[in-house]
Amino acid sequence: MNFSLLNPALLACTALIAVPVLAHLFAKAKPREFPFPSLQWLRQVERKTTNLRKPKDWLLLLLRTLIVAAVIGAFLQPLLFTGAQLTAANARKTIVLVVDRSASMGFVEQGQSRFVRATAQAEDVLKGAGSQTLANVVWMDAAPDAEFPDPAVNVNALRESLRRAQVTLEPGEVNEAMRIAMEQLGRGEGAKELYVLSDFQSAAWKQASLSIPPNVKLLTIPVATTDAANAALTSLVVQPERPVSGTEARILCRVRNFSAAESKTTVQLAFAEVRQTRAVTLPAWGEGVAEFRVPCGAAGLQSISASLPEDAFPADDRRFATVEIRENWRVAIEGPPQDASLVLWQRALGSLGWLDLKSTAPDPEVRLAIHAAPDRATELRAAAERGAVVICQPGEDWNGSAWMALWNAGAKEAALRTEQLNRDKDKPWTMQTVQDDQPLWQVFRSGEYGDPAGGSVWKRINLKVSPEQTQLRYTDGVPALAAQRVGKGWIILWNIELDEAVSDRVQQPAFLVLLGELLLHHGEAGGHGALRQFIPPQNIFWQPQQPVAADQVRLQDDGGAEHTYANDAAQSPAVFRANEALPPGNYKWLLDGQPIERASVNFPADAESDLRTLDPASLGIGKSLTLSAAAALAAQRDGLPLWPWCVGVALCALILESLVARSAIRTPSAA
Repeated sequence: MNFSLLNPALLACTALIAVPVLAHLFAKAKPREFPFPSLQWLRQVERKTTNLRKPKDWLLLLLRTLIVAAVIGAFLQPLLFTGAQLTAANARKTIVLVVDRSASMGFVEQGQSRFVRATAQAEDVLKGAGSQTLANVVWMDAAPDAEFPDPAVNVNALRESLRRAQVTLEPGEVNEAMRIAMEQLGRGEGAKELYVLSDFQSAAWKQASLSIPPNVKLLTIPVATTDAANAALTSLVVQPERPVSGTEARILCRVRNFSAAESKTTVQLAFAEVRQTRAVTLPAWGEGVAEFRVPCGAAGLQSISASLPEDAFPADDRRFATVEIRENWRVAIEGPPQDASLVLWQRALGSLGWLDLKSTAPDPEVRLAIHAAPDRATELRAAAERGAVVICQPGEDWNGSAWMALWNAGAKEAALRTEQLNRDKDKPWTMQTVQDDQPLWQVFRSGEYGDPAGGSVWKRINLKVSPEQTQLRYTDGVPALAAQRVGKGWIILWNIELDEAVSDRVQQPAFLVLLGELLLHHGEAGGHGALRQFIPPQNIFWQPQQPVAADQVRLQDDGGAEHTYANDAAQSPAVFRANEALPPGNYKWLLDGQPIERASVNFPADAESDLRTLDPASLGIGKSLTLSAAAALAAQRDGLPLWPWCVGVALCALILESLVARSAIRTPSAA
């Protein structure tokens, strides 16, 4: 704490403080004494009167001296500086304000968002900028940038930009924003001051790596008043990703609780004409999952939305997705005629109403090869690379070369041999699931559809695959079911005989369910290339496969509102991109009035929904001064003017002096 004077030239006037003292001394000078013996009783009265007036005279002296001192102090105009003194407003200096407009700043506290509070504080900082001040604002979001190319004296323009600014739905890049701020200060003149206005969200700031030069005075202005509790929808998953018309889709909505107390909430789902709700209990700092099952209607692209009851941070209370509902899948089956397993496969697939076994299309979505000839291995793998789901059950005549061609296996895994037990004498092989947390087994967890590994087998192929590719295995480790991603499609190894002479697998209640789940979870090939999800700062774009005239294209949200876009003809084919960051929701690109592609925009919940904050002092960035109000900031920069206090003290002392003087006059007469 220190003081400064605006009028130090008037310091000589402090000598006037001696005037009341001198006046007091002269007023107390004793007159010449003449003794009168007959005045004995009057001397006693005088002595008593003098004893009464003496302390009052000293009080008058003190008050009169205080009056003169206070008046002189008012003319000197002293300033009080507390803490780290900033450069005066009328001095040559450069100030840069880093204003956080990341998504967490949209949280509403006490009826006002953190961002509104930050911009109001930033305006107060700029109000005190003098004519010699160069200033600029750096916006902190996913791609920080400065309002002006260089610091300038046009403070009013900066204040206007603060009034117009809006919070974004993006995470904040702290290090980049501070780098730009340092660069802006380097282009300025005079003293350097940096102001950071943020909620100091822990998730963004705890990883910050900051270095503040000694010549820069840093002030951090936190605008968050609490570590807010928050519940957020963090994901919306459809299983399978591309369900088939006439089947049922499973939708999982994950909800996270960003607070230290258990909470309960409700998730509402909207899918086509379906409306469903689920209650979810969320442990402290934990998460819950709301599961929905919805029927899939006609083939095409369908929007999905999930929501929570709106709270003080509504941005993360909704989640959107687009799902493609597929037509019946075309299936091609090959294998030896009259093969017992092949016949059972045909019956099983025929019972799934969403499969078309009679199609003669050249590239079916599903290819089934049961005991097919070994020379078909290369062609089957090529079909998978083009996007088909290939289910292959090697036959007894398959050799290592065929297996290597199909599975792309190494030489050590190339040995295949047929093993068969005596059904009447030997104990059969049994199976068990692997990787129990994978989505394929989700439908079986309730036990409603039976055990996917149930059944006994007396005949199999002994071979090797990677444990990561295995989904079902025999108890001795030999793979029974495995899957491998190949190009755009999948190859599924089926090492389970269906012939009832060597297996009771088809008699298990879980067999058809497993077959359907297996196809649905791996049948992503041949899909619509339009299923896109954008997380800010990403913006919606579409690049058609063929050149399209710009006047044929429109961009709409699900409410039918039109949004503008730009056509980047420099790329081939041209890319259509929305002109502005779109709010969370489902959108569609129209070509000649017909929906051609859908896309979803979702809030970056993982990065921005945790609203916990940290103390700026914990960042270890040197001389950081935390301020809670613009008035305190003005006291740091311009000093707190004390002359009004001096005037007030002078007036109060003058009133007291008048009262004391009256009392001193009345006291002798009363005596």
